[in-house]
Amino acid sequence: MDVSTLRDEAKDILSEAVALRRTLHSWPELGNHLPATRETVCESLDNLPLDLTLHETTSGIAAMLTGGKPGPTVLLRADMDGLPVPEETGLDFASERAGFMHACGHDTHMTMLLGAARLLLARRADLRGRVILMFQ
Repeated sequence: MDVSTLRDEAKDILSEAVALRRTLHSWPELGNHLPATRETVCESLDNLPLDLTLHETTSGIAAMLTGGKPGPTVLLRADMDGLPVPEETGLDFASERAGFMHACGHDTHMTMLLGAARLLLARRADLRGRVILMFQ
């Protein structure tokens, strides 16, 4: 794998990733019922050649990427929920929900996992095995 090519591809999706992270940051949800967060993640996965499974009683999402060669299955996971903490950062993309924020970095976790999905898909033919991308 050419690391400079991977770095360039990551730079190519950086502005989109920053915008997505700010969207997720501005609308934190708590617990296992995260309808807006789930919708945003599903929209980001839309049109990607992944096998999606949506959990029936929580907002969990599993996306399976099958590589072009046989091999093991690896799980990559991102938390999705926010915290019951008031945000006082003054950021342009600060939480729009009073008393809640992504003080834990889960907005960044989700964004990184979505970015990883895109970068892995670009290498799908050479990928050995499967990657499960789990959003919980």
